[in-house]
Amino acid sequence: MTEALDLARDHAFVVLGYKESPFLAGCLDCLLAQTLQSRVLVATSTPNDAIEAAAKAHGVKVLVNPECEGIAGDFNFGLRASGARFVTLAHQDDTYAPSFLQKTLDEFARNDGALCFTRYVEVDDSGRRVTSKVSLAKHTIDRLILGSSRVVRGLRLRAYLSLGDALPCSSVTFDLSRLEGFAFSPDFLANLDWDAWWRLQAAGHTFLRAPYPLVGRRHNELTETSRLLRDGTRRSEDLAMFRRAWPWPLAEAIAAVYRAGY
Repeated sequence: MTEALDLARDHAFVVLGYKESPFLAGCLDCLLAQTLQSRVLVATSTPNDAIEAAAKAHGVKVLVNPECEGIAGDFNFGLRASGARFVTLAHQDDTYAPSFLQKTLDEFARNDGALCFTRYVEVDDSGRRVTSKVSLAKHTIDRLILGSSRVVRGLRLRAYLSLGDALPCSSVTFDLSRLEGFAFSPDFLANLDWDAWWRLQAAGHTFLRAPYPLVGRRHNELTETSRLLRDGTRRSEDLAMFRRAWPWPLAEAIAAVYRAGY
């Protein structure tokens, strides 16, 4: 606990604010209710009255990205804007358990890693737990390959990433002291996180894991993920990622099975 408390002094939650989300205030509530306190900020390239009002009500500063460079640009701005060593890019539509930060920083206190991620559950607009085919598939990948592992690297990490994007981006906390030069790629919209994890494992980085469901992820028609599913972007980017890990015919087959869960 003492080590995690020390690390929290150099941690920031940076909420990625985008347009007008009815869930931003709830996300801020979760982050301010953590058992281990750290800075909470909102970063956005789409400043508006709704974001300003939610931030003001919670006593949170808004950092405005002057460049509109797409999702990757927003992620990269949020990653560096706080100046903190440890950064969690919180997604405005998601919820966080009160022990999220403490359990995450406990893993950094125990082991060296470039990032730490947690498990998640899927929630509806009211915050109630729900399930879907895609979340069941991702949870199965997580259980079969990772089990209760807290340190993930090498062949196990590659196997985990080769079967789909089961690592929830909103659960990730980065140790930027180990990630000099890292940036999300503008070449991806739906899978910029999966691409990032793949590049980091290929570079030999170690991932840490708090094996608890500490994030509630929302999927509805309002989210950017839903839009990218509708316009076909997610389908083409999934295939591109599977082709990195598998020979062409097998990549096509795995992608087809993966799509069935959408």
